[in-house]
Amino acid sequence: MGATAQLVNSNAALATAITNAGPGTTITLADGVWTDTFVNIKKTATAENPIIIKAQTPGQVFFEGNSRVAMGGAYITFQGVVFRNPSNLVATTTTLEPVVKFRYDSSNTCSNCTLTNVKIDAYNGTAAQSATTTLVYKWVLLYGQYNEISYCSFTGKNGIGSTINDNRDVTTANYTKIHHNYFGDRTFVGTYVDQNNDQDAIRIGNSSTSLSDSYTEVYENLFSNWFGEIEVISNKSCKNKYYNNTFKNYSGSLTLRHGNDCEVYGNYFLADNNLFSGGIRVLGENHKIYNNYIENVNATKSAAAGNGTSSNLGGINLIGGIATSVNGANLSGYYQVKNITITNNTFVNVDSGLRLGGGSYTLPALGMVAANNIFIMPTSASKAVDEIRPADASSAYTYTGNMKQSGTWPSNITASGNLTFTSGLLSAGADMYRLPSSSPAIDAGSGSYSFLTKDILDGARPTLFDVGAEEFGAGGTRVPYKVADVGVKIGFGASSNLAVVSNNIKSSALLLYPIPVQDGFLNISFGDSIVGKVQIIDAQGKVVKDIFIGSTADRIDISALPKGVYVLKAGTATKLFVK
Repeated sequence: MGATAQLVNSNAALATAITNAGPGTTITLADGVWTDTFVNIKKTATAENPIIIKAQTPGQVFFEGNSRVAMGGAYITFQGVVFRNPSNLVATTTTLEPVVKFRYDSSNTCSNCTLTNVKIDAYNGTAAQSATTTLVYKWVLLYGQYNEISYCSFTGKNGIGSTINDNRDVTTANYTKIHHNYFGDRTFVGTYVDQNNDQDAIRIGNSSTSLSDSYTEVYENLFSNWFGEIEVISNKSCKNKYYNNTFKNYSGSLTLRHGNDCEVYGNYFLADNNLFSGGIRVLGENHKIYNNYIENVNATKSAAAGNGTSSNLGGINLIGGIATSVNGANLSGYYQVKNITITNNTFVNVDSGLRLGGGSYTLPALGMVAANNIFIMPTSASKAVDEIRPADASSAYTYTGNMKQSGTWPSNITASGNLTFTSGLLSAGADMYRLPSSSPAIDAGSGSYSFLTKDILDGARPTLFDVGAEEFGAGGTRVPYKVADVGVKIGFGASSNLAVVSNNIKSSALLLYPIPVQDGFLNISFGDSIVGKVQIIDAQGKVVKDIFIGSTADRIDISALPKGVYVLKAGTATKLFVK
């Protein structure tokens, strides 16, 4: 079926257009307010000819009342719509229907489907529904494979229920991408943060899927003014990556709750001394945690929560394991931390830096290596390293090349060659504490880590590398995101610092040249594959060019585009280029 386009302006016309849609169909929603609109689609399109349902003008189509989306099939995109002013949401005794669901029904999930440039704005249940702990309302439910959520804003969530919940299949890796989204203004249920579970921003999997591979990537997102529970992000599956995200003014932590073989790198944790805030909380095996910047986290509990300090938080906390969680048993329990590498992270003014054996259970981490980390502690009594649980006799904790300024750590750390300085490690900068030219951390890194190729700012790491998250003089520019970087209407907005990274799984064959573009034409090739649908996206998240290329290589005329940084998306692969 050839490409078709249709402008619709009523629920009835939309339903008819969906019934008649086929590969290549674009359904455009007329600007204005739509009430009680149900986008219910089960269609199979192709990469070359997807089905697109989009706003006539992004940000000027408003879904209100009881409106929601359910997509089943393949290669469907929904974009440009604002959800606001909810009423009469469909409720059972235990749940409210999600706003967006990547599933038509239990037999028809969506794969290679995209939710992009959408805003869900305080689309909550009634005050009574939001206050109860027995009614679960998740905004986005993910199913299927190779799906993407990008350039969206999720603001004003309340009530029980994750904002995005990936209900992945235990038998199939799902390869989800969640990137360039804004998560803001979450309010907790009850009288204090973490009084109730299931208030996370993103959850990947659940206990029953936790030992199977997901290959999900969560990157370049901003979490701001977020207060729900201890898990801002909850990882519950294997082989996922969380990178280049900014967490600002929040409580909780990025939690590897279940699962193995994950990577957490390049993230900024700027907790602003909020109570019950931490950086990274860890369970499971074979994780790599590197190039993270963690500042002003505070494990103190509120008066309503009983005061005191939570042993579950800290800059990085390796939680104690439980003996019954082993070999696939007790999946909802606490699997012991094993074979974890924590290198080149920077901790600034944290109440505690690296904590070992937090929580209620007693099995300490095995095979733990902490190397090349910087700790700038607020007081002489602050614990840069806190061994809550001593190491197992069979597996000593390994510390090498770490540096601290003020604070304490166990005597065996100093004895093994780690260093303490009275001043000069870092100096305050506009966005973060940086390495001054005289810092003893420069060129002082030890060991060899194949994954340590860049620093947190996206600068290259040389063979002789620095201690901490930053590489001095490497030229990186990926600073923390700010709320001002987020658009007021839809998703991620304009910023000279907006960093866009390639899809790590499918981008290796996508070639763009020359960069910077010099004559108004960008050359593109995709190995042995047809390039297919191509979108060029500007720094505001706006699609500025949308074409189809039916060959393996071509030239794209971009002479009409202003100078700047752009993302080119071909299928599910993305690459950055500069004009």
